[in-house]
Amino acid sequence: MRTLSPLVLALLFSLIPATAQEAQFQPVGTISELMVDIIYPLSDEFFYVMREPPETDYDWTLLRRSALTLAEAGNLLMIQGRSIQQEDWMAHAKRLVEVGTEAYEAAVAGDLEAIVELSPALEASCRACHEQYHPRYRRRPPQNPEN
Repeated sequence: MRTLSPLVLALLFSLIPATAQEAQFQPVGTISELMVDIIYPLSDEFFYVMREPPETDYDWTLLRRSALTLAEAGNLLMIQGRSIQQEDWMAHAKRLVEVGTEAYEAAVAGDLEAIVELSPALEASCRACHEQYHPRYRRRPPQNPEN
């Protein structure tokens, strides 16, 4: 029985259409829904972790789960079609993945100090994106001088 050479196999696999190999994502929520329902509440868990620091294994499991979900939410933001300015958007989303990953690793290690130290990086990541993409971020309406 004859077998195909590795070169022939590589050539055959290269002929398979790329669309058959690509994942087909189906976004469910809008960017606003991702922010309000996933990213804001999870980031708050890290911003305010010292209000109720994790004490039990279960607390650490919840914090670890939140960090992992926060990191993966950055990946959700990178799904094609979620932004007009892809380059900047992707950089901001990748930063969220990075910070979320660091928070996940710190939670796995049970390192509360490392989690607290990540808060400024997470806040900076959020702020940089919001300043560019959120039209009302930190902008107050004009004050009425008669009031």
